[in-house]
Amino acid sequence: MRSLGSILKAAVIAGLIAGAGAAGFHALLIEPVIDRAIELEEHRSQARGEVAQEPLIDRPTQRWGLLVGFLLYGAIWGLLFGMLSHSTQAWQPSAWTADRRRFLLALLVGWSVAVFPFLKYPANPPGIGELETISYRQGLYFGFIGLSVVGSALAVGLHRLLHRPTRWSAVGRLHWVLVLTFYVVYSAAVYVIMPANPDPVEMPAQLVWTFRAISLGGLVLFWAVLSIIFTWLSRERALALLRRQTT
Repeated sequence: MRSLGSILKAAVIAGLIAGAGAAGFHALLIEPVIDRAIELEEHRSQARGEVAQEPLIDRPTQRWGLLVGFLLYGAIWGLLFGMLSHSTQAWQPSAWTADRRRFLLALLVGWSVAVFPFLKYPANPPGIGELETISYRQGLYFGFIGLSVVGSALAVGLHRLLHRPTRWSAVGRLHWVLVLTFYVVYSAAVYVIMPANPDPVEMPAQLVWTFRAISLGGLVLFWAVLSIIFTWLSRERALALLRRQTT
């Protein structure tokens, strides 16, 4: 069993690499879309006769903030994922390799905390969203993340329960069907029940959906890179190399 320290080290490094990659992805692809959205918002304000106001944070600072934000995002999620990976080492099915468990665990976490919540509450470019609804929208988003994580945890727990060699053994391979059915029904119910974003979208649909597609691509890239790098760094040779470099 890997030590907590070595796993956390590998996970944080993987998170930082994933964060840097996602930041570069956004800098290349989404910054021009943001500039276009800001330009449209300024034109709309001028058409309404409103006085243009300087942003609290200028664009160059925002670009650096994007990099810093993704690095912090990567470090925090790397740390949390490392703790989760260490605590679930004993859950590895006998037919699975350690690499397979780590990779699938990372994808499951990424889906639960990032991709699935994004599908319900996708990111919007600047100019969309009222200041009065920020707290409400944040509450919806984080509440959805919590419900998504609960659903994934319940599905994993159901899988472990049905997989035990007890009276449930008669279920056989059908336990996967039961687990997936439970998760799909739970997720669909949460998706439908949770309220929609209350703010109207008053920008060209092409710009909005381009922004959302790039944002979703950045999330998928982050979690894919984190899962691949963490899986590689968690191997015995990589861990030994990390230990030598820090001693």
